[in-house]
Amino acid sequence: MSQNHPPQDPQEWKIFPRNLTARAAYIVPGNPTTTRPEDGVDNCYPGLEMDNRNLQKYFFPGTYFEVYRSDGARLAALTPQDQAQQWLKIGLLEEDLDKNHLYLWTLKGQTAAEKSDDPPSDNPPSIDFVNVSDKSKGQLGGLYPWRKVNALFPGKVGIIIGPNPPEEGDELEAAKQKLEELWPSTNTGGYVERPETDLKWAVLIANRAPYLNAQGTLDPDVYQPGELTRTLCTPWTYDFRDCQCFYWASNKPDVNASEDGSYPYLNFQRKNWQVEPQTEDIANSYNGRRLREIDYAEMMTDWEQLRPVVNGRECGQSYKPATPPSGNPLTLEQIKEELAYLATVEHALAVQYLYAYYSVNAPQEEPEDTSLEDFRLWKGAHEIFEIAIDEMRHFRWANEVLKLLGADTTIQRAPKLGRRFQIPFYLQSLTSSQLQWFVDVERPSRSTVVGLDGMYVGIQTSLQNLPSDTLDPETQLRAVEIIKLIIDEGEGHYVRFSTAQQNLAFFSDNDRGDLPGYIRLGQWQQPSDNPDNPIIPGGKLYGEPHQETSGEGPELQYQSNVLYLSLLGLLKIAFACQNENVSSKGLRRAIALMILMNYFNFELARKGMTPLFTFPEWLKGDPRVTSSAAAKTLLNKLKQELVNAGIIKETTLPAISEGINLLSVESGTKQEPVLKRTLKKGHEDKVEDVIKYFEDVVCEAEF
Repeated sequence: MSQNHPPQDPQEWKIFPRNLTARAAYIVPGNPTTTRPEDGVDNCYPGLEMDNRNLQKYFFPGTYFEVYRSDGARLAALTPQDQAQQWLKIGLLEEDLDKNHLYLWTLKGQTAAEKSDDPPSDNPPSIDFVNVSDKSKGQLGGLYPWRKVNALFPGKVGIIIGPNPPEEGDELEAAKQKLEELWPSTNTGGYVERPETDLKWAVLIANRAPYLNAQGTLDPDVYQPGELTRTLCTPWTYDFRDCQCFYWASNKPDVNASEDGSYPYLNFQRKNWQVEPQTEDIANSYNGRRLREIDYAEMMTDWEQLRPVVNGRECGQSYKPATPPSGNPLTLEQIKEELAYLATVEHALAVQYLYAYYSVNAPQEEPEDTSLEDFRLWKGAHEIFEIAIDEMRHFRWANEVLKLLGADTTIQRAPKLGRRFQIPFYLQSLTSSQLQWFVDVERPSRSTVVGLDGMYVGIQTSLQNLPSDTLDPETQLRAVEIIKLIIDEGEGHYVRFSTAQQNLAFFSDNDRGDLPGYIRLGQWQQPSDNPDNPIIPGGKLYGEPHQETSGEGPELQYQSNVLYLSLLGLLKIAFACQNENVSSKGLRRAIALMILMNYFNFELARKGMTPLFTFPEWLKGDPRVTSSAAAKTLLNKLKQELVNAGIIKETTLPAISEGINLLSVESGTKQEPVLKRTLKKGHEDKVEDVIKYFEDVVCEAEF
């Protein structure tokens, strides 16, 4: 129908998507990040999700080559049938494949090696896959044919096929001569050399077959279900059998609870498919576990008998999740308000988890050649430290979303915590009740109004359902993706805290009271004067922050506090930068202060003293950084605090001048030298280096 006579039926105006894979950009609520295409492990030979070599088996229309055999690339089938008809018409027969075992002798087409020609050659050189003494002239099999096929660009391709790759000789030369003869005048066609009944060789010419169909997906008429995964190798099954849950290739639990919850620890790979208790000797003995687990053959043949596990508990034949309450979707302003408070909660949880970590009498580094009990003690404490780092990352991500939505970022610390945010913020040692409270707080919630994870789910759902004119689609997508990352990481915290609880329960000195034996001595074991434990009515807190008055304690605590407030101030500046690269690198440089603060805090803990984590009054107003002048004022304040604490020397860092301008202009384009610097990793930076970097930032960046 012409443009001058548009269709009258509105249905004829329908726009069909040309790229169905673009639908993968939609974040599906409830799906983990591992289902996202960008989360795939892009290994090859053979890969994890797919064997990339299988894409090249159909590089030439109507043919199917096994392109990775040691004896050459073998023509295994003429398929799809509609494309293969053109070769049957010129004399190629189906029985030729079985009778003669046809192989790819020669390949001719534009490849990456020749694509640099300017202009590209209309007659590219051919590549032979034959038995030759000089390997530079071609190789027979293995991945060599696959690499050459993989390098082919779209356009005209010529191939020579024949029985059993020959030595260099008359047959090959005759076939190559025919290919060169047909190449200039033939776009699709060929020639079959069959003097009598047996095929000698054949020349085929056509355009390289595309991978995708008109809808932008792998062509289902060419690539059948299972086609891309059929050659995945068995060793991944061995990994699944042998490796524990923390190895990325296994992706399975080690232990889980029974379906009714009566047995909390069952071996996921046990031979006895009926429920059986997991005895202590099996829990502690690697060899004992293996004797009661399915072997490699059973894993390959009977893997489907492994029980599905949801939320750490085995399921029956089917699982029906509870329907979460829908709740009322939030407006954009409500999303900003909720997210701003959740950012302060992430900040508070990071501090609370860190403080509890310091109270455990465990080494900072993993112990070597030590007992199982000592390892479990370190592992339990380290798990909490890692979760604290996650919360710091969530604090950053929440602020990134706030900035995306056009809201003010925040470095505040929430005054209340808990499932319903009713517990006043406090700090104490990792007592038994405190650890249980951490487990309860991180327990996954299906409510969109209860708990940290539930509120993030509500925000994600509301973001996805905002009116189309509320946000730019790209901004909306990025915000949803970041919130999804927070949700997925947060769901793992419950399991990890539970794991830490199990590891710490094995500590021999644990008397099962509220103050277990793994708590450090000194102030960490001191009870509060009043029964003011917010999670145990009438109970006391142990190891509250205590201000030291003598010895080296006051100076260490002061330096720890200054590093804490300086870190927050630098985060505020980095969050406010409009340029994402400057902001990201600033956040990375600020890690140096975090690492130094951790060093001071660990020194305090080792000596029986506590860090204070005092939130300064002058930061409680959450000063806005909306200009270079405001950023300079804040940075000068932080520098003075660091000088007063003796962390940096005043002579090395003069006050930032309002007249400093390191921006240069070339060809009308603003250049930012700060982006050109070679950045060290955060743990290699000195505090002076970090401050100097931020001096450039506040002078150059836009706020």
